[in-house]
Amino acid sequence: MTVVRSSAETVIDIAGADGVRTAIAIVDGVIADIARDDVDAAVARWRGPQTDHLRLDGVAHPAFIDTHNHLMLTSANELGVPMAARRSIADIVDGIRERAATTPHGEWVVTAADWHESGIAEGRLPSAAELDAATADHPILVLRGGHNGSANGLALARAGIDASSPDIAGGIIARDGQRRPLGPLQDEALVAVQRLLPAPSEHDLVDGIDTVSARYRAHGIGVVRDAAVSVSDVAALRAAHRDGRLHVRTRAMILSPMSAIAAAGGIDAYLDALEAQGLHPDDGDDVLRVWGLKILLDGGVEAAALAEPFTDRPEFTGTLLGDTPATTEIVSACVRRGWRVGAHAMGERAIQTFLDAVDAARSARLVPAAGQVVIEHGALITGAQRRQARDAGVALTGQQALRDGLVGPFLHALGPDRVARMFPWRALVDDGVEISAGTDHPIGPLDPLQGIVGMTTRRTRAGVLGPDQAIERAEALSLYTTAGARLLGGGLTGALTVGSPADIVVWPVDLEAASAEDLAGMRPVASWVAGRR
Repeated sequence: MTVVRSSAETVIDIAGADGVRTAIAIVDGVIADIARDDVDAAVARWRGPQTDHLRLDGVAHPAFIDTHNHLMLTSANELGVPMAARRSIADIVDGIRERAATTPHGEWVVTAADWHESGIAEGRLPSAAELDAATADHPILVLRGGHNGSANGLALARAGIDASSPDIAGGIIARDGQRRPLGPLQDEALVAVQRLLPAPSEHDLVDGIDTVSARYRAHGIGVVRDAAVSVSDVAALRAAHRDGRLHVRTRAMILSPMSAIAAAGGIDAYLDALEAQGLHPDDGDDVLRVWGLKILLDGGVEAAALAEPFTDRPEFTGTLLGDTPATTEIVSACVRRGWRVGAHAMGERAIQTFLDAVDAARSARLVPAAGQVVIEHGALITGAQRRQARDAGVALTGQQALRDGLVGPFLHALGPDRVARMFPWRALVDDGVEISAGTDHPIGPLDPLQGIVGMTTRRTRAGVLGPDQAIERAEALSLYTTAGARLLGGGLTGALTVGSPADIVVWPVDLEAASAEDLAGMRPVASWVAGRR
């Protein structure tokens, strides 16, 4: 034990239900000492005239590290037309009409993305014609998750999407029999419209970051790796951090669609442009820094690049957004230049593309460092792919909350056998893959405890799916703490040890011992990130 040589800034004095007391001393954002015996003497030794001494009931755990989250998308959702409570297309149109009434003529009306069409009566995205009924004076973009949306006629016209326009590589434009666009868009087709959106004001985004990151803290999250950050988002994150309004440590992944890399003239030119704007891997401090790139190799529920056809569309095997040569160029350049890269890959074909790209880079003596190349999701990873990832040093971040939050749409699209195989935690652990856990919020539910229960029980609203892939509670907790720290590095440990960052959450119960029922809806008693409450 390291003895605190001067008074601590904060002393957390915790009494558990079993009567066992623990005290933790924090100095300069670091755990300086921990006492489990003779706690009163230790507290007396640590206390000074400026010490903040808190007595709490509960159990201390390390803060959760969410290695695949969308803090900036969730923050932007705070600015869009609210969608989560909508239950019909008429309800959506009413909300858009209300927002249009207070939006200057010709300016965009954009919705929040935290909803799914399975939650509304029609079970589909609104059409362009339906959105046109909300307003004739505004371009409209309805966002749903990170891969799908729907645009009205004016928005489609501004993007140059009409009956005579070509299809967009890597994207899907819903069309009628005369090739007229119907409104719904997917992947690169959605990106073509999103590029037209004006960036939200930094002031508004900082307000959103403040609200959302405080909400994350209220769920026990201390660190997020944001998997879809734009250059303007980085500026807003820096402003929020400067003003004390970023309440979780954040590692920013620069969203890098294949079309954006191609438009720049290739991956080296693309990285040159980022670096010219002052973006480099590990830029920042212990609270906020750039992690690397996020590329997309397939879609989500509707367009994962599968080995076998979709259950609901027997003629369709999903959309592969990048081939092996193009992906190899990206991986090779990132390894050569010291950038990290995470690849969105849900289906087997997308996973294989990334793994083969990493192997090709390694064959050219471009060997990634630990945690430098990461599969984002890897939901349907096979046994052979798990072993290939392990041998190539490819990490994976999985999100039980994504499967369980969208279990209905996944069952409809993939069928029960494949949904049962999604996120095979037991096999991933046993095969020695370097894995960590996240929520994919707002695509999945925010609550990490809900994800941990799912990882250990495989229970969903549709029943238990894939019980053989359940892991133990301690294993699930480690994937949300120490495993995330290994992936992110930078001094993080995901542990409550002397010398570790003071990212501490006090819960009403012991998370490792409590029943699944006790964890449902539980919230922390208190939390600290970098020693700040």
